[in-house]
Amino acid sequence: SPATTANKQTNKQTPERRSHPAIHPQTRTQTRTHAIPYHTKPYHPRNMNTIMAEMNPESKEMSPKSVTGETPTFDTIGGNSEGNNYGDVAAMDSATSLGHSISATNVVDFDKMHGGDAAPASASATATEAVTSIAGSKDDTCLNVSPASPYEDNDAFTNLCASSNNAKVLFATDEWFATADNLLNDSIAPQFVDDLYCEQGKVMDGWETRRRREAGHDWCIIQLASADTAPPNGVIHTIEIDTAHFTGNHVPSISIEILDINTKPQQRMDLISKLPHAMERLVLHDGRGIQGTGMTPTEVEQAEHAVQQLQWQSLLPKTPLQPGFESTRMHRFQIPTANGQHRQWTSGTYIRVNYYPDGGVARLRIWGTSATDDNDAGIYKRPLYMPITTGPICTVVPHSDNHGDDEDDDSTPSRLSYDLPELSSLTLGGAGIACSNKHYGEPWRLLQPTLGKDMGDGWETARHPQRPSVLQKHPVTHFIDSPLMDWSILKLGTPAAAGVARIILDTKHFRGNYPESVVLEGCCDVDAHLPSDDVEWFSLIPRVRMSPDAEHVFERSLGQIENSVKQVSHVRLSIYPDGGVSRVRIYG
Repeated sequence: SPATTANKQTNKQTPERRSHPAIHPQTRTQTRTHAIPYHTKPYHPRNMNTIMAEMNPESKEMSPKSVTGETPTFDTIGGNSEGNNYGDVAAMDSATSLGHSISATNVVDFDKMHGGDAAPASASATATEAVTSIAGSKDDTCLNVSPASPYEDNDAFTNLCASSNNAKVLFATDEWFATADNLLNDSIAPQFVDDLYCEQGKVMDGWETRRRREAGHDWCIIQLASADTAPPNGVIHTIEIDTAHFTGNHVPSISIEILDINTKPQQRMDLISKLPHAMERLVLHDGRGIQGTGMTPTEVEQAEHAVQQLQWQSLLPKTPLQPGFESTRMHRFQIPTANGQHRQWTSGTYIRVNYYPDGGVARLRIWGTSATDDNDAGIYKRPLYMPITTGPICTVVPHSDNHGDDEDDDSTPSRLSYDLPELSSLTLGGAGIACSNKHYGEPWRLLQPTLGKDMGDGWETARHPQRPSVLQKHPVTHFIDSPLMDWSILKLGTPAAAGVARIILDTKHFRGNYPESVVLEGCCDVDAHLPSDDVEWFSLIPRVRMSPDAEHVFERSLGQIENSVKQVSHVRLSIYPDGGVSRVRIYG
């Protein structure tokens, strides 16, 4: 293929790219000569190891050998081991020597451009030495060894741009030679086989676009790792760009922008809906692209208009890249600091990768660390469904905000001072007497003075095995039309001689198993531990809906408690049809 022939790490004559005249026969023999039959079937980027195994079944390990030992120092454009930032880029000699008026077609060309035969050993000892040192090896894997990354085995860092962490490509202007999702592949190092071709041309393991013939440049949108697999509120520390094997068709320059709309679901949906084929890519292809395809100029214009409506910020300014030889393939950029602090970006957002103007990159890695121990931070949660809210029936005070995140419980009604004592409290002698079911918790827990610490710190019943297959609502009451219910009887520590002034029913932590509705009744049998069978029970709170994870407050002063002036020694809580309650508080 004219677009990729220059990328072959051999010196064979081809119609499109002739061998450099300075190469002599001895040099040619140093390159790989293992012949592999052409592969003419359509190539899927995820199957590189499989393709290589089919052609060379004796080779058990197809990925390049990893480098062990000391962490190398990197003096490429991305900065050295001491953390050069963007200010160093313009000073790099390679940015001048690779001015793209010259193309490096093989390792000897590259050495010539760095000084040729007259250059010092330190300048010319580049990819040629790597090839020479392995020339006699019987190993048929690629000779371009992947440099070790200091972040790879460091548990403190997570690759926010890894497919294993659910990062996905939403849109790419062109994926003719290789799809953009290859950038995210962290399962294997970039692969290369000399004579492996497919319908589109030379098989490459990375994102490679066509030689651009339209106005503009190529770019793609990547959704970063989801917050359940990556650090929430992560601090992006370093960007690694690997141009492995893209030696004559690498991207000359690249930039990266970042967008944080993780907590704005409507903007996220709008972006996906406006990017051409993004929904199709996510739903039908799990974020994978289709090799041999590209967007039309109209589709690119449509996508450009969509992304320009949002507030993107520069993460990596336009920066030159070097070709993918072993000594120059890895580019590492530390994010610059302000006042000693790294810029912080939440995970689960998007980046825009800009190629200037086209070409290929093998891998993109964005290493981040966690800025918080809250594993739910940065995850958008749909608001909890609240069947009942504050109104004439009661006051409903959620323990969490409308996204399910905990609020300050010090402001809930049960934590605020009240004129009358909590007569049901264990501290005053309250007791859980009996119940219909205590599969997940006992009734006495309802009377604790503290807030529930978790879902196990309350009274919860098992699901009724006889519950209807399909629930129906009563056409008049709008409650679940079923007689099934559970009950518990509680004895007040001190009888309410002057009646009940306030009742709080708390469903804290019960977000998916709170009762559909409850009834609270009272009786007066002061001398009995368990009320007799013929005791009169009277209504305090008629059947009322419950909401999840909230305090439901009923006030006598607001007319929300029935028979509020009657003496009460015991209360009976009935829940429909089953479920859990954290606390029952009776004041008087």
